[in-house]
Amino acid sequence: MITKPTVLILGAGASSDYGFPLGRGLRDLVCRIPDTPGASAITDAGYDSEQLNEFVDILRHSAYTSVDWFLEDRPEFISIGKAAIAAALIPFENPDRLFPPDAPANHWYELLLNTLDSPRGSFTENRLSIVTFNYDRSLEYYLFRVLWTRLGSEERAAKALNSLDIIHVHGVLGRLSPLVADGRAYRPTLNPDNVSAAAKQIVVVGEASSETEAFIRARKVLGKAQKIVFLGFGFHQESVRRLELFNDPWDDERRNRVKVGGTSRGIPAYKWEQIRTDVLNQAFPSRKRQVEPVFRYLNDIDPLGT
Repeated sequence: MITKPTVLILGAGASSDYGFPLGRGLRDLVCRIPDTPGASAITDAGYDSEQLNEFVDILRHSAYTSVDWFLEDRPEFISIGKAAIAAALIPFENPDRLFPPDAPANHWYELLLNTLDSPRGSFTENRLSIVTFNYDRSLEYYLFRVLWTRLGSEERAAKALNSLDIIHVHGVLGRLSPLVADGRAYRPTLNPDNVSAAAKQIVVVGEASSETEAFIRARKVLGKAQKIVFLGFGFHQESVRRLELFNDPWDDERRNRVKVGGTSRGIPAYKWEQIRTDVLNQAFPSRKRQVEPVFRYLNDIDPLGT
């Protein structure tokens, strides 16, 4: 059980073990959309096929490694871009990837669930919030399905999960059924209705604002945290700025009061030092540099229950 006010901040790397692509991988999937069943799902949902082809062609030649950052520069493609993101990601919503025997060996969702529910029945007593920049719903689906099994009731599982604050600051691939009556099930089914429902709930970087309800909620939980853990996060300057907590320099007193840690896998050492100094304002101590996978970090380096 987590008794200290704790916030996890999730980036794309937190979902990669469950099959979801990183930024560059998502861009490549979107670039292939015109040659896949996703194209007909998008156009049958009411989007223009010519605009889809134009969007993909310009994205391919833009040298952007992220669809989000491309759309920030080319806002005229935001609507079709969100539909393309939805069509690219929905096929990865495969429940089998979350459970044995097909779950990853580095199953940090399982590790988290067993921390939150230890001792058994204590799930709702945890002091954990999750701020995620990801669109996917794999974590909440996993937690819900396990709670349903352990509690023997969909209703009780939904109530327990709702005690955990999970904040998608950039939106989500549709609200999750059966947690909400008009939600979309966690399935890889690609059709016009699912693409439309998911696209409507996505908030790309160019649309995001420090004043959205999600970012306001995120800042509220971060302001109360005694422990903040970045997992699979890319530390893009604008994304961190919107959280506000790291906009001013941190001194030793503040670092002792709020422990900041997490993974920085895939970030070159020279770039990490620039991030630690200019983006995180020294909140992340240099000695805390960790390049391990998420599971190993939470299991061996800095367990959440401590």
